[in-house]
Amino acid sequence: MEVNGLRPGRDYYYRFACDGDEESVVGHFRTAPLLDTQLQQLRLALCTCQAWNSGYYPVLRDIAQSDVDLVLHAGDYLYEYSPLQNARGSTLDAARFSGETVSLERYRDQYALYKLDPDLQAAHAAHAFAVIWDDHEVQNDYSGIHPEKPGVSMEDFIIRRAAAYRAFYEHLPMRSTPAGNGGLRVHRRLRYGDLAQLTLLDCRQFRPANPCGVGESPRCEAALDPRMSMLGTGQEAWFAQSMAVARGTRWNVVVQQLLMAQLRLDGGTPRERFWNDAWDGYPTARNRLLQALQAGGQGNAIVLGGDWHSTFVNDLKLDFDAASAPVVATEFIAPAISSGGDDTPYGPYYGPSIPQNPHIRYFDGDRRGWWKLQLNRQTVEAELRFADSVLRADAAVRTAARFQVTHGRPGAVQLL
Repeated sequence: MEVNGLRPGRDYYYRFACDGDEESVVGHFRTAPLLDTQLQQLRLALCTCQAWNSGYYPVLRDIAQSDVDLVLHAGDYLYEYSPLQNARGSTLDAARFSGETVSLERYRDQYALYKLDPDLQAAHAAHAFAVIWDDHEVQNDYSGIHPEKPGVSMEDFIIRRAAAYRAFYEHLPMRSTPAGNGGLRVHRRLRYGDLAQLTLLDCRQFRPANPCGVGESPRCEAALDPRMSMLGTGQEAWFAQSMAVARGTRWNVVVQQLLMAQLRLDGGTPRERFWNDAWDGYPTARNRLLQALQAGGQGNAIVLGGDWHSTFVNDLKLDFDAASAPVVATEFIAPAISSGGDDTPYGPYYGPSIPQNPHIRYFDGDRRGWWKLQLNRQTVEAELRFADSVLRADAAVRTAARFQVTHGRPGAVQLL
């Protein structure tokens, strides 16, 4: 159901009733202002990666209790793995939840399980959500119509992907008629007065198989082929047009799923490697996107992402290997909401490579949390909040760092 006729820039409260006897809790959302409004402030939550079986959602409880205008969920709302073994100590129906999620019925059950969580319910009840998908809403590290691993026919995978997309549409806040060309359109623009344009991208549906293969590898020649596209030619053209439209706003915010900055994984070895599932696997396509972003007005671009179960603050450049190359935009990558539990594998793994990537201003691979972003006329204030643990539903969530980006001067400055 899509509600029409709402007034702009207003708080609304609502609830659902069923057969006159059952009523939901009261929900809340805030509508966007008119396009020509000279908006002074916009508050955003950025979150991602909420594996139910990895732990609880104190991060979402914290988001629910915060005053934000919109929650941006950058994907991995759902994980396709069996939740029978879980950190919550919950016993589930083995016949219903065994094995990996493949069928439409199972994707629906998986969403229903996730949505039973009270903190996820509270976050949805407190705020409007703008959602995009990443890989786990279908299958880990898939690309377009290509599954992660061999042994599955393309025809069978397309059927599975269609089931996953349908369940995504049924369970998450989407427009009532978003479909097109046999797929599901999740890339779109949201406008908040003259203060911000939010451009949401789809980095999964339209891309070819990773040109350098699955996982990490040295960069291959195929990745430099100008025909390679993360977004697909149609979405790339739409993005370029979106950047032209964004020139009329103070802040140009791009919301997508993946790490956009280069992360050269040397670790002290002579052979540099890159993670092929991220933008490092499509470097020529990344340059085209950054060039379009630069044309949209240098000095006001913010890129948001997730996927890595780690926190990054990055300078985005057309040439990451040149220290003197100008900064095109600032990137904030959100940590996981719960995925990975309280384990700390990514800090030790990626940490040794961070000093060899000087455009990375901040990195933490060990904690779960979210970004609270406040956009003003002159600055973007970014507050990083980490949960003490995701193995306890009542764990505290605390501010770990603060950054500021000044309009006209791309690059984040750490304040705390």
